Amino acid sequence: MSTELEPALSELDTKMVEAERQAKGLLARLKRARRMVAIGDINGVAAQLEQAPEAADRLVTAFRALDGSFTYDAEEAFTSGTYVAELKAEAERQGVTLVERDGRLSAFPLVLKLDARATGVRVGRKMVRAIRPSALVKSLKAAQQAGRFNAAGFLEQLWRAYQHLAPSGWKPTGGSQGPSVSLSQIHTLLTLLPAAAADYPREVFVCDLLRLNREPDTRTRGGLGFSLPASTGSKGQDRLTVYDERGVEHIFVGIRFVAPTRTGGT
Repeated sequence: MSTELEPALSELDTKMVEAERQAKGLLARLKRARRMVAIGDINGVAAQLEQAPEAADRLVTAFRALDGSFTYDAEEAFTSGTYVAELKAEAERQGVTLVERDGRLSAFPLVLKLDARATGVRVGRKMVRAIRPSALVKSLKAAQQAGRFNAAGFLEQLWRAYQHLAPSGWKPTGGSQGPSVSLSQIHTLLTLLPAAAADYPREVFVCDLLRLNREPDTRTRGGLGFSLPASTGSKGQDRLTVYDERGVEHIFVGIRFVAPTRTGGT
């Protein structure tokens, strides 16, 4: 049994190429025979039919070579770490930084989670069953390059949740700063429905926070700015961590909104 998926699939593909070649040959022979039937080439038809069993035997042999030729235990590879090691090696070959920390995999801003039962990899919010390392890494690289992030829309979601959680009394006026509110609690509020929690896990939420933090001038529709105060000493559920493209750790704990400073007027 092959312990690596890439060579196992390459070997299988080689055998499939041969089966495909034999199938095309048999189909071409059948088409030639039909053309001869159409024009009444009796000798030609007889010759094609005479050779058909041999061609069919070659096709059967090629297909029999496929039987039992692919033996890969995805569940064992996922749980033992063999698949992750192969995926990381392929990522390095393609120039993609794949970070494995605290039992999590990420290729920022994408978070990966292996699912042995589904024989797939959850990439962000999407379950991907095309898990061949070379193909998966290629798709990760393309997603990194094409990814778009609506910072203003995300900040607006945070602001709506913030208003429900912030202590009463703060009015966003005159450059004042609001109280810091736990980002973990905000994520909980955003994902109260079970389906929402599954579609928007904490790991993806924290990636979005880092992307937002890279656009510090983003404001809400009402003109509010934001800051993401963090403490390296924070522990427990309030401490949200994410690793960027270089594997550098970023910590997020809370968010506060900042009212625009008044200019001019009285």
